Amino acid sequence: MTNAPAPSPPIISRLSVVITELATAFVDPRAVLVYVDVRALRAINRIADAAEGDQVIARVSETMRAWSGRNGYSTRLWSNEFIALKPIDHTQMAVDETTDLRDRLAALNYRSSLGENPISVSIGVFVVTRGADWNDALRVAGDASQQSKLRGLNQIVIHSGDSHRRTKGPNSAAAVTEFRRLLANGQLALHPQPIMDISGPEPQLRKAEFLLRMEKKGVHMPVPSGTIETLEYFGLVSELDRFSTHFILDWLADNRSALARLHSISINLSARSIVDGRFMDDLLRDVRNAHLPAGKLCFEITETAAIENLEVAAEVIKTFRAIGCGFSLDDFGSGLCSFGYLQSLPVDEVKIDGCFIKEVAQNGASREIVRAIHQVAHATGKRTVAEFVDDPLKLTALREIGIDYAQGWLFYPTVTPEKFLELVALRD
Repeated sequence: MTNAPAPSPPIISRLSVVITELATAFVDPRAVLVYVDVRALRAINRIADAAEGDQVIARVSETMRAWSGRNGYSTRLWSNEFIALKPIDHTQMAVDETTDLRDRLAALNYRSSLGENPISVSIGVFVVTRGADWNDALRVAGDASQQSKLRGLNQIVIHSGDSHRRTKGPNSAAAVTEFRRLLANGQLALHPQPIMDISGPEPQLRKAEFLLRMEKKGVHMPVPSGTIETLEYFGLVSELDRFSTHFILDWLADNRSALARLHSISINLSARSIVDGRFMDDLLRDVRNAHLPAGKLCFEITETAAIENLEVAAEVIKTFRAIGCGFSLDDFGSGLCSFGYLQSLPVDEVKIDGCFIKEVAQNGASREIVRAIHQVAHATGKRTVAEFVDDPLKLTALREIGIDYAQGWLFYPTVTPEKFLELVALRD
């Protein structure tokens, strides 16, 4: 095996180069594949300088080359992410070898205005054997690295074979190619799932969330699991969000009479699109040109995305609300679930994560959590929506709490846009 540090070409071609190099280099029965994320590299550049940041990258690269050895492989994948491959005699060695690498990297320092500071890393580990699917192995090791970031600094997460089988997703490059093929062939569409107002004596259709669907052999279905995450990973999710927003704006333009009978229509915006200044500027222009009635178009952003990009998200929400758009904080409770963010984020409604709705009728703790979210949301001027409502007992519990809207299979699955228009016409 040989070490092969290289400059970083475009992301997908860079990944292809690395996969080819890994496949060529790997000749042993098994090896440990590590995926290293150098933490806070941007902060290093701020409190030190760009030259010191470059030195950190060089030191990390050299340390990983030394660790992987003459029969190993290491390279910088892109930005602050590195990978290395080292042959091992048996899988039990993976922990010891990775711990040794972690300790070597954590011993590296950089100089700044604050003095000498150690770097921190997050490491994901996957043990590979002959016949490995390198694209999948890199994804799995990268997932483990992301998990290690959630656990703190200088953490190691080893991805077991069982969890690998459970979380195996689409081939990354193939997922992008398939998405673009479906898009080019007109096989993608948005299908609405009705949302019911449950504040009155009987549930009434008042809203809808439009969700991405693909068409194959005349059947509409969700896109393959992991597609959206892959597009986000490669920085390409604006292609999906651009399609979605154009689709919904065209639909709204063609169905203004139906829109007048509804409270609002919502679509999802990804975390990456929210912080994409060019995409959001284009979207702002398109929404302005659509001249929609105030409050009729709602964008859903996840709680995690909003909190991770709090300042940008708050600015985006403020800007779009000024031209009449609404915002919904999706999956609330799945992330940090800080009620303080309900006060600082000017959203119009909160969608309570389905993990709490699942047990709301049987579990007192879940019911009180839902009640607390609802009460704080209302105290800050926001409506509440319950997701994944699929039986009458849940509906009864939610109505007792005072939840404003409910969405789920108890009422309707996703339907075609044509069927949705029929439902709207029959509403009253």
